[in-house]
Formats: sequence, C-alpha cells, structure tokens
Amino acid sequence: MEDFKSGDNTILVIDDEKSVLDSLVRLLKGAHYRCLTAMNADEGVRLYNKERPLVVLTDLLMNNQEQGITVLEEVRRIDPDAVVILYTAFGNVPNVVEAFKKGAFDYIQKVQTHVDVLQPIERGMKYARMQRENVYLRNRLDLHDDTVFYKAVGVSKVMRDLFERAKRVALNNAAVMIVGETGTGKEVIAQGLHYHSRRSQGSFVPVAVGALPENLLEAELFGHVKGAFTGANIDKEGLFEFADKGSLFLDEISELNYDLQHKLLRVLQDHKIRRLGTLKEREVDVRIISATNQDPESLVEQKKLRQDLFYRLQVIRLNIPPLRERREDIPVLVHHFMRKYRHSGIVEVEKISGDALLLLQQYDWPGNVRQLQHSVEEMIALAQKAEIGVEDLPDSIRPKTKQVFFNTPGELDFKESKARIIEEFEKHYLLDLLNKYKNITKVAEAAGLNRKTIYRLMEARGILRERNHADEDIPEE
Repeated sequence: MEDFKSGDNTILVIDDEKSVLDSLVRLLKGAHYRCLTAMNADEGVRLYNKERPLVVLTDLLMNNQEQGITVLEEVRRIDPDAVVILYTAFGNVPNVVEAFKKGAFDYIQKVQTHVDVLQPIERGMKYARMQRENVYLRNRLDLHDDTVFYKAVGVSKVMRDLFERAKRVALNNAAVMIVGETGTGKEVIAQGLHYHSRRSQGSFVPVAVGALPENLLEAELFGHVKGAFTGANIDKEGLFEFADKGSLFLDEISELNYDLQHKLLRVLQDHKIRRLGTLKEREVDVRIISATNQDPESLVEQKKLRQDLFYRLQVIRLNIPPLRERREDIPVLVHHFMRKYRHSGIVEVEKISGDALLLLQQYDWPGNVRQLQHSVEEMIALAQKAEIGVEDLPDSIRPKTKQVFFNTPGELDFKESKARIIEEFEKHYLLDLLNKYKNITKVAEAAGLNRKTIYRLMEARGILRERNHADEDIPEE
C-alpha cells in the first residue's frame, strides 16, 4: 500500500468536448488543483487505475451515452471509497437518483457558477483525504491489532482468530475461498487480503457473478474483440486483464455456469485467457478470491460446483460466522458504524443508550453485519437527539421489545415507571439467555458483559433466589 500523501490535490476530469474540458481545467488549475484529463470513459478508467487521483469529475453524457455512469461504476469497482462527481448540462432527476444509488459523491449542472462547481469539489477533496488517511493508518495498525482487519472489526475469539489467519493468508498468492452467510462481510475480508498483500498496488476487482446475465458474464470476465458478437464495436479488455497483477474477487461462485467454470479452471491452471472472438491467448497474473454463502462441499454434491474447480479455488478456506453466533461483536460494530455515520443525520449522534444496545444485541440479525450497518445508518439519519434510544430502533427490530414493556401503575411518575420497565426487561432478558445457554459464561458472552455483572444483575432481579428455591443449579463453565 503506497503512503498516504496529505498534500495531494489531483483531479481527473473526463469530458468528450475539448472546449468544455479545457474550460474546467483552467478553472480547477486556477483553484490550485492538479488536473489529469481524458475524453472518454475507457481512457478515464484506465487513467484512474494508474494514477489514483483523489477526485473524479466526469460528464454524464458523452458520445450520446451515459458514460459517466460507467465511469462511476468502474472507478468504484477499483476503489469502493472513490469520490466521483458527475456533471451535465441537462438536469434529470432519474439520472441523479441512479448516480447517487451507485455511489456518486455529488452531482453538478454545467449552468452553475464557478463557486457552485468548486464547492462540491472541495468537499469531495476533504472527504477523499480523510478516507485515504483512514485506510493508510488502518493498514499500518491492522498488523498489530488482533481486533481489526482492513475494514472488519470484531472482539470475539472466532473473529480474532479469523483476522490472524487472514493476515497470514494475505502474504501468499494461493487461491482463497471465503464461506459465510449473506451480509457477514466476505467482500470486506477479500479486500483486506488484497490490501495487505504484495499485490496492493494492483487492482482489486469484485465480480457479483449472480448479478450478470450468463450471455454477458463471459465477455465481462475474458473481454472480446471487435465483431465478436452483435454490439461488439470495439476491442475490450475483460476483468481478468483489468485485475492483472492484482486480485479478482468472484462473489457467489456457484452461480457460474458449468461451461464458464471449466474456462475458469483453465485460467487457474494455465494463467492465460482468451478474449471472445479470437484464438490469441494472453497471460494474466491474477490472484483469485472466491466466496459463497452456501456449504461448498454440498454445492459439489449437487453438481452446482465442479469438484476439480472447487479444489483449485479452495487452496485456503476462511469461514466467517454469522453475527448471531458472536453477539459480543455487536456493541463494537454498532459504535464502529456510529463513528462512520455520526455526521450524516440532522443532529450529530454521540452515543446509544444501554437499553437500545441490549436490544440490538438480543436481535438475531438474519442479514448479519450488513443489516446491522444499514440499521445504524437509518437510526442516525432519523435521529432527533444526540443519543440513540429504544424508540429510535428500526421497525423490524423494535417489535421484539414489546414483550418486555409491562403496564405500570398509573400513580408512578416517569422515573419510577422507567425504572420498573428496566427491571422487568433485565430480568426477562437474563432468563431468556439462561434458558437458552444454561451456562453463566455463555450468558455473559452473549450479553457482552462480564460474569460478575451477570451475577449482580441476577441477584438484583431475584433470579438467584428463584433458582435456589427451585433447587436449580447454574453451571459456570
């Protein structure tokens, strides 16, 4: 990973009209920015991959096509944190919505003043510098912190063991298969393997195998020559060539049809690819990282994954457990995402209440870390005060809290009623965990508390007395 340069102020400007391009460059150089220029999407993406400027400013419509969206998608495929600003002479709400959905940082109309153009660029510059500095510092610290790996965090033993193994795996070129449920963070771990490897100067190219139609996937992976099929008007390099000297991440590998699985096997064996429409072979030096949300051995048995390809892909295997099996990571992840999104809402969120955090920890999270991240983002976006409370939890989570809210006598004031509700919640929460785990150590791990705190709460809520009266033992280990 190259050193972070705090003084970098490079912008890549992409426009197919030279007069507009020259005008923007004069404006930006006058504001003391360093400019790189390109006149089409392909040239712009290649230049970004080579130079890694802080900000990309691209026209939306080039050669009568929305090439700006292509630039946005390809650049953020290279770097998911890339700052891309689009501009056009034609304001169009659907275009704006699509751009933001795909990760655009901002959207400018050409008719705006110089100030209106420069302000979003300056914001983008500040954001990009912050992102790159964070990545730089994180990559320096990751190798010495067993609770962090690239953008993944976890304090549970299973995650610390995973991070330690991943750091060792990153240093070699062996193919890696990452197995875990949807939303557990397979792509984040794959990115970490790339950025901690000797290939970090090359591209990390993610491919959502199931998201591409079969008739397009082969051309996307291997490229094509002009005339190879209807619509192939130019030669185009495939993702294997784009990832040369870098890493190719194939997500949901079982979605690859058997014919393409055979061609992928040949690439792994020979390190050569052949563009559609030609017999000429090209050598590629690519590390393959694959992922699946299903048991790979079962996929082989079901004939969804070739056995010979499976052995080639799973030289090393990394398993990511679901979030419900490592609940002690939930508070850490909540605070991690709160730091990330704290400035994105109406108010600046500073903390989360203990009650809300306990309920988040009790929830099963079928969508895993991804669902938790989106939930924290939603809570902060809608928050009206600096502290997230139970009332701020997403609707999908809050219904589970109804069972712990009991009717309180009308003569109690607010504080007394709240205290009564908290007492009832703590008692039922602990009883649920005790019934589930029947083991104090496991209860403490699931609750994210130490055993002394669990004993204190059990005693305060009368659980120990009830258990002793019933002659029930509570194993500690």
